[in-house]
Amino acid sequence: MDKKVHQLWPELDWIQNKELREQTAKTWELALKKSVLTSDDLNRIPFTLLCGPDLKVTFMDHKRSVVHIAKDAGDKINDMYHGELPVDIDVLVAGDILADVGKLLEYELND
Repeated sequence: MDKKVHQLWPELDWIQNKELREQTAKTWELALKKSVLTSDDLNRIPFTLLCGPDLKVTFMDHKRSVVHIAKDAGDKINDMYHGELPVDIDVLVAGDILADVGKLLEYELND
């Protein structure tokens, strides 16, 4: 796994299925390779422009918080629903990490 991707996404370690974890990481590696943005940019740019230029919540702050919230919800469902509606935490985490990966390809830098 690419070091920069793992630095962006330490939550990849939550994915127990090795193949799914590697596929998820490789998708981010490819998106970063094709993007004008770097991993450093993702930790600097705001996650939205709708709140004005002074927003301190970065793209990665937002993305990682969503993964944490979703995992907590999945764990709680698994704890409380008696196995009746099991949540596959690997799929949940991978899906949340992959949500919005395409945004990296939407950015353009203004010179």
